[in-house]
Amino acid sequence: MDRKELIRALESKYGVKAKYLGAPKFDYEIFIKGTIYTISKEGRIVTVGGEEVIPEILLSQQDEIEITDTGVMNYELTLPMEGHTAKTLRNLINMIYSKQVLIRKVLDANRDLLNEDFVLGINQVPLETIEDFKIAIEGMDLDQGIRFNFKEQTLAFKIELHPSKVDAAINLFALVNKSALAQHYASFKAKPTTNEKYTFRTWLLRLGMIGDEYKKVRKELLGSLSGNGAFKDPSRAGENDEA
Repeated sequence: MDRKELIRALESKYGVKAKYLGAPKFDYEIFIKGTIYTISKEGRIVTVGGEEVIPEILLSQQDEIEITDTGVMNYELTLPMEGHTAKTLRNLINMIYSKQVLIRKVLDANRDLLNEDFVLGINQVPLETIEDFKIAIEGMDLDQGIRFNFKEQTLAFKIELHPSKVDAAINLFALVNKSALAQHYASFKAKPTTNEKYTFRTWLLRLGMIGDEYKKVRKELLGSLSGNGAFKDPSRAGENDEA
């Protein structure tokens, strides 16, 4: 299987689109179940942490999905801890918690992903290493929405999703994870908004959800929010409002 065939197979299996990175390496980048993979000219698949992955493993993986009687899926969205420190893991938690109300709305989720006590707890202790983080969360009530696996170096969010929301959720959480790694500090405090669509759209753009490749995902995520995506002040809105 050459690189083109490999990319097509991965895109088809996971319902995602690979991004061509161009010169100088001419690699492709692909988001799969919350993990960023780079595919080289030679067809080697490598994670952001430099770990090489055998293509057959990705092509044979089964998604952890359970379909309920209502057609909603109990989906476990897994993110890698690769490259994370305790501080960047806290960034990730804080970023999701600060936008949790809107995330629930855009994904049509019926419950919170993170509880307040857990988020406040990890923000009240000094954290440097992953071991610090592991010790800090021992005994904390993580609820049923998040699970840490320090042996596998993953964390997973359990969400009830309609099938139409899965691709949007995967792309959103992958970009949040990538942004958390790059930030020095992210606050857990949610800011009130009178224009949900503008607030969430500008956040998506800051995360890197830019351009035509994300147009469909942005539209899916913004469709259920109130307000106007183009203007901070909705009273300035015209007739057209593009995602």
